[in-house]
Amino acid sequence: MHNGQGGWLPARAALHATGLYFALREIDAGELHDPFMQETLVRSAAAEEFVQIARQDLGRAAAASAPTGLVFHVARCGSTLVSQLLKQQGGLVVYAEPPPVNEILRPPQPWPRSDLIGALRSLGDAFARHARGPYVLKCTSWNTLYCDILLEAFPATPWVLCLREPLEVCVSLLQRPPGWLLGSDEVSRRFAAIVDPEARSSSREKLVARAYAAFCEAVARLDLRRGRLVEYPNLPTAVWEGVAPHFSVSVKDAARERMAQAATRHAKASAGSTAPFVADTTAKQAAVTLMLREAVDTHARPALERLRRAFSSP
Repeated sequence: MHNGQGGWLPARAALHATGLYFALREIDAGELHDPFMQETLVRSAAAEEFVQIARQDLGRAAAASAPTGLVFHVARCGSTLVSQLLKQQGGLVVYAEPPPVNEILRPPQPWPRSDLIGALRSLGDAFARHARGPYVLKCTSWNTLYCDILLEAFPATPWVLCLREPLEVCVSLLQRPPGWLLGSDEVSRRFAAIVDPEARSSSREKLVARAYAAFCEAVARLDLRRGRLVEYPNLPTAVWEGVAPHFSVSVKDAARERMAQAATRHAKASAGSTAPFVADTTAKQAAVTLMLREAVDTHARPALERLRRAFSSP
């Protein structure tokens, strides 16, 4: 087994009765310029080795191995732009929606909360070894439902929540349905039950609105003093003026210029693409139906307003 020292990227994770298993891929941190880590894993053929951490050893990681920042989001809200711009900061590694985090948190979670927290800390240690310096975890949207577990694993790590007007988010979710929520498999059914535990969502519109509300409600239960809201209209400047300082990352002029240039490109375009960013707010607003507006006004918007009030309270 490999000891996971730099250059060996945690590509997969699995919890078993005997402990936590990692699949490590020999991929350098400099290769992580794709919008999502999964794309790097597909693109980069690499040697793979496996590491086991015994169950009794889970979580035995130094505090210094925790991420320097966590990026939560409500989906389709500019979070990929945030992570892609942070990658322009020299010396900072960004793991965008890493599969091992998903594999530890994905329901059903058969292990006690303490084991999940220990597994995340051990995973953080593996990422720290790979990064050989400060790193940021940009979470998958549904990870936000378990933000309390992530922050219990990394109690000193600051975090941000990326937000966008709920009508625009929900239009995007309906137009390009995420497999975790609007699929037909058991995983999607489990997530639907989590975001709408009373199973009252008789329509896709209500389900996506309830998902947005569930994200806001999960974050509202956190210690908000450690967090910041990142509003979509404030991008991209919010990255170097707000997110980076909150993560104790000092952005120099050259890095700020790289970020500003990267913001002119489509954040989710494949690596090497020069596809330009095209604003879609008007198109999304035009696609809003009466049924969706009613669902958002009933579920998503009240939860968002409560969260914003909580952040603004002294």
